[in-house]
Amino acid sequence: MLLSIIIPVYNVEEYIEKCILSCENQDVPLDQYEIIIVNDGSPDGSLKICERLGKEFDNIKIITQKNKGLSGARNAGLKHSSGEYVWFVDSDDWITENCLKSIFESINRCKSEMYWLGHDVVSNNMVIDVFTPSKLESPISGEAFFVNHLENKFYIWKFIYKRKFLIFNDLTFYEGLLYEDLEFTPRALNFAKTCYILPTIYYHYLMREGSIVNNVKLKNIEDRFFIFNRLFDYMKVNNVSENYYTVLYSSIIDSVFTTLRIAAKSNLKLTSSVKNNIQILKVKNILSKSEKIHLNLIKKFPTIYMSLFRSVYKVMKILKK
Repeated sequence: MLLSIIIPVYNVEEYIEKCILSCENQDVPLDQYEIIIVNDGSPDGSLKICERLGKEFDNIKIITQKNKGLSGARNAGLKHSSGEYVWFVDSDDWITENCLKSIFESINRCKSEMYWLGHDVVSNNMVIDVFTPSKLESPISGEAFFVNHLENKFYIWKFIYKRKFLIFNDLTFYEGLLYEDLEFTPRALNFAKTCYILPTIYYHYLMREGSIVNNVKLKNIEDRFFIFNRLFDYMKVNNVSENYYTVLYSSIIDSVFTTLRIAAKSNLKLTSSVKNNIQILKVKNILSKSEKIHLNLIKKFPTIYMSLFRSVYKVMKILKK
């Protein structure tokens, strides 16, 4: 079997059937791939929909577990998978009809450890953004891909992974975290000897109101800062190249600025754990002069910094009315 498609399921009864059917409406025999649905203790009607579709299609396998979150569901799906490759598909998204034949041809031709896909973003039944990656003539190292091609798009669903590559390198998802993509993808690419680009739109990401991205709470902010410092620890312990360090460090600091703006816009106050994680951040010469000043101000005066930005966003909100 060439591919295992792993779909974590939690409170998605409105979306899951479309997702599963998109994985079934393909141009390859069912015995060439499996669909592993991980019911992560979903309290709504999602499981009934999955069970109904499971009776219709022989390649569907359903696993039910207590709620462990997205990372825990992905880990369970990986544990029960048997495909040579795995693709983690989110349950409110979908894949392109009849795309697997083309993907399988690329996999059989290149035998890479990781494949990166094109995707679009859909909101209110309209495509609002498209990301079509540039073509590669041959596979490159994960480090080279991370430095030259990733462009801060860490999304796990943009990759198809060789299963043995994940298992051999103990690449599992950190459970209990939001934004686990930020923590997982840099590690995976650092291990990968070969990475290849499939320059076609194969994945369709649904931007919906109830998603993690559009429902910011304190845990969102805390988890992002936890991940930032976990990645710094990872680079200390592991032998990463100077280019890898430079790109990841710059990406983390840029995300720090973005995260604080998101927190201010959502009128959130920083917790002590976030402030502690801010203090740990190192100011490196990699940064521009303005970025150094900015980061030093955040480290010295986090409360004042956030109060200022919350005030700015409040004024902007009033002016828009």
